[in-house]
Amino acid sequence: MKNKLLTSGILLFLFFFLTKSQAQTTYKSDPGFFSPIVESLYLQGGSIGENTVLVGPALGYRFNKNYDLTLHTEYLSTEFNANNKFSMLNFGLMFGRTDHFSDHNMLRSELSVYKSVTLNITGLPPSVPDPNLTTAKLTSSFYRSITLSDSVTLLPNAGGFLGYGDYQPAVSSATLRQGYDGFILGPRLGFDILFQFSNSFYLVVKPDYQLRIDPSQDTSEGTLLFNIQLNF
Repeated sequence: MKNKLLTSGILLFLFFFLTKSQAQTTYKSDPGFFSPIVESLYLQGGSIGENTVLVGPALGYRFNKNYDLTLHTEYLSTEFNANNKFSMLNFGLMFGRTDHFSDHNMLRSELSVYKSVTLNITGLPPSVPDPNLTTAKLTSSFYRSITLSDSVTLLPNAGGFLGYGDYQPAVSSATLRQGYDGFILGPRLGFDILFQFSNSFYLVVKPDYQLRIDPSQDTSEGTLLFNIQLNF
């Protein structure tokens, strides 16, 4: 428990103090909503005796020029047969802050916290532990803005992340967002492409590569993520 409290304290300290003033939220600076529309999606048919659905909408709000908040909810359902199935929810909160060093350079920091809740477990052997997830992760990245036209802007970015979690995976081929056990860290690379359709509507394509390193197991795993974000 002490280690978890210490880790949470360190992450909060880094998030709130390793940033500059005069911040501005990524992509738009005025208050309003934004929505990552491909946050979670996974479907597995019955070819391996498993039917799995993982969906997860997300909705965010920019409070001011400094901060934003995103709520992400995943629903996971897996069925092996009529008598062996389970379902669960995974709730995530992401606190974001973006700082501009100049017209073309900025630092984006995000603190994300996830917690799962099991809805139903039927027919699984007693030897199979109940799935659970409680994790926190801090991500910081530098962005460079490159304007191609009045409506298209490139935002290449690079940074790193640090996280800590308590995770027992579900018996499923799907993986919950931010599912890891113990400490993880690593670098990340992204190449955001911003399309401005009007003063009040932006669309951002967000490919993102992360190399997750597990120091306790001396292992690493690369993951390529893809998302589309709407800004209103």
